[in-house]
Amino acid sequence: MILTRREMVLGGGALVLSGCSPPKMTIPPDLAEIPVARQRELLVVTNRQVSATQGIEFDSQRSDKMFYCDYGISVPEDRKPGEFSFPRTRLDPKREFFVTESTHFDAERAFLDRLDTRLASLPRGERNVVLFVHGYNVSYPGAVFRAAQIATDFNLTQPMVLFSWPSAGRLSRYAYDRDSVLYARTALAETLRLLSQSRAENVMLLAHSMGGLLAMEAVKRLALENDRRTLSRLNGVVLVQPDIDVDLFRRQVMDLRPHDVDLAVFASRRDRALKLSAVLTGGHPRVGEAENIEELRRLGVVVIDTSHAPKGDPLGHMALMRSPALLAMIASGELVERIVSGAPGQDILIDGLSLTGKAALAVAYLPYTLTGS
Repeated sequence: MILTRREMVLGGGALVLSGCSPPKMTIPPDLAEIPVARQRELLVVTNRQVSATQGIEFDSQRSDKMFYCDYGISVPEDRKPGEFSFPRTRLDPKREFFVTESTHFDAERAFLDRLDTRLASLPRGERNVVLFVHGYNVSYPGAVFRAAQIATDFNLTQPMVLFSWPSAGRLSRYAYDRDSVLYARTALAETLRLLSQSRAENVMLLAHSMGGLLAMEAVKRLALENDRRTLSRLNGVVLVQPDIDVDLFRRQVMDLRPHDVDLAVFASRRDRALKLSAVLTGGHPRVGEAENIEELRRLGVVVIDTSHAPKGDPLGHMALMRSPALLAMIASGELVERIVSGAPGQDILIDGLSLTGKAALAVAYLPYTLTGS
């Protein structure tokens, strides 16, 4: 698909709005008087530098040091799945997310102890962790609030850990963000190693957009180092509309093959942000565009095509995080159940909408066997 000049301008404008001045993470001084309907606990690992701006916590600069944090985030009930509002100066707790607790750990061990305490409260067999990696053009506060929204709307009962890499949080800094991804791959690999030392039985790596490139580079690093201990805990890598060059992804997958890492890709032909990314990178297709489904299946990757689902945002780049229909599909467990029970090479229609003559909410394309199907 070719982007017109008007579409590029509108797409850029939408991204600019998504990357405006970051929200504040200041705990309200009158917190004791504010009703908190529901709180989401969120552990964070970051290699951003500490911010000098009050309420921002960490900025866009790169740090050689890792920082470990824990937040309590108030999640308002008066909202639709996929929606969230940043806290304003005059807080509206019924409609806005805000920070209720904030802890900064001095050492990895204290961070692991906090994680292990939460895992211990879960039954054996369910002590899993979701490690989320955000995408391009995201500030630290934006990443924290978005992760809390995703964990809530995915109906996660297990702990979520956010890895926040030093994105500039600005549309014009695409090249800076791509360099930051390369800078952060060692830190993310070390985070996966750290989580493998916890009581977690499994770790699922969930990454969005450019964060998908970071996730694949970190896991590839572990594979090339033959870190079987860490990779044995990795329950799968889920890439949501990943901003990864198709040729590069093929090479990454080949490097992972000796370790049998399960890979799944959510993709959409309606993702305008990835179309714009392809233009910025010389016109080469991105993995999340859903234009190379057959090739991905032959590589052993599960592909979930959400092209016919509600876009969730003007660019269609946040569909899985903001579309109520897709969020309900994830939260119900229907998608995972049907993929696990499917046969190699099978096409699975999700939600059964095709039976009524309409397009399915999503189509899961299961990978072929090694001999083809």
